[in-house]
Amino acid sequence: MSCVKHSLQFHADEQIDLKKRVESMSRLQKDQSVTSTTYLESKIEALEQQARQCNLEICNIPDKRGENLLQLLGSIGEAINFSIPQKDVISIHRVPHAHQQTNRPKNIVVKFSTRILRDNVLSAYRLAKSLKTEQVGIPGSSTNIYINEHLTLRNKILFRKCKEAAKLHQFNYVWIKNCTILVRKKDGDAAFAVRSEADIARINSNFKNDDGALNNSNVV
Repeated sequence: MSCVKHSLQFHADEQIDLKKRVESMSRLQKDQSVTSTTYLESKIEALEQQARQCNLEICNIPDKRGENLLQLLGSIGEAINFSIPQKDVISIHRVPHAHQQTNRPKNIVVKFSTRILRDNVLSAYRLAKSLKTEQVGIPGSSTNIYINEHLTLRNKILFRKCKEAAKLHQFNYVWIKNCTILVRKKDGDAAFAVRSEADIARINSNFKNDDGALNNSNVV
């Protein structure tokens, strides 16, 4: 009987040990699966953003039936003192909003032949400091026209959240350069790159003192 008890206990311990090993392997496999999925999602997001590197998004221009978007783009070029050759415009079209409930006009996406041209148009727009609908021949009440890099939906949401966090923590500057979201608390401070929501959560903690000193690898 004693031998039988020892044998049963031995097998019971083996079963417990085997169960622990299986559970451990299952957790490891699950963690690896999550890591792999996250990596693939990040890779796809990067590829989608890269595919838009020659694009600009023009916002807040009222929709008009039968409108000539190519001609409108030419008027924008004249208003910002930058000639935009039609031969270098690969495509131009309006895109629906992610949220259909909005009453804002559909944005216009322009794809240029090169990224250099895209960047030059964007620089000219920023140098002009402002662009209004009457400057491009659109009648009615005056509204501001905005031109930005064409971000993916994920980056647009991240940009919006970043602006909200920056306003809350009194950061004066939030902008996009080469599809990277950058923030700066005040003139003279280093810029801080925001690439994920984790970076947004750390905005306040990264700027430890009044002079905006940073202690983070995201400083650029």
